[in-house]
Amino acid sequence: MTTLVQAASKKNADTRQSLLLMALQLYAREGLHAVSLRRISIEGGSKNSGAMHYHFHNKLGVIQALIDMIAEELAHIATAIRPQHQPKRSLRNACRGTLRPLVELPKRQDWGADGLKFLSRLASESDVEIAKMVNTICAPFSQRLDHALAEQLPTLPAPVRRLRLMFMSTNVFHGVAEVFWLTNTPLGDLSYFDEDILLDHLVDYLIGGLQAPSLTAYNPAKTERTQ
Repeated sequence: MTTLVQAASKKNADTRQSLLLMALQLYAREGLHAVSLRRISIEGGSKNSGAMHYHFHNKLGVIQALIDMIAEELAHIATAIRPQHQPKRSLRNACRGTLRPLVELPKRQDWGADGLKFLSRLASESDVEIAKMVNTICAPFSQRLDHALAEQLPTLPAPVRRLRLMFMSTNVFHGVAEVFWLTNTPLGDLSYFDEDILLDHLVDYLIGGLQAPSLTAYNPAKTERTQ
């Protein structure tokens, strides 16, 4: 009896994972609002068109599961590539260390490229419920990064630093997810840079934006009134 229960449990878990990966593929390639749960169930190979509802309840449940799966893999990658001897703390090392797991994701998982595209779509998602869920999940990471940047950029006002961090996050997800577009840009083929050099140039770009002098005077009183 125990063996039968274990077999049924494994089959259930395998079905859930297959459906989750199909959802990731379709959401990444077509968008979060262009794909129904019924379609995911069917294209995921389930004989039951309501399988997605059974396993995830609704679209928010699917998105939550996908974020958890991707976040867990990024954490594994970050641990695997962490150097034994920590480099000297610097803005460059902080940015590069943060971005490296994203760059590694497509190499370590078959679904990695779709995972990046999915994160890219989430970064610009305007649906209030989805945005709230994403913000809750991302808040600890964003706050740690903001704290690290505060140490490296002590003269930059916090609201300005955080605004730039949000600009940076959106650009990073879109840029890393859609790197293939470099083969056909208005300025020609720019895909000849290797992965490490591309990452270094991306870090240069981000550091330049974070450290750039602001041409707009920061007014704390005005900021407080608008919060």
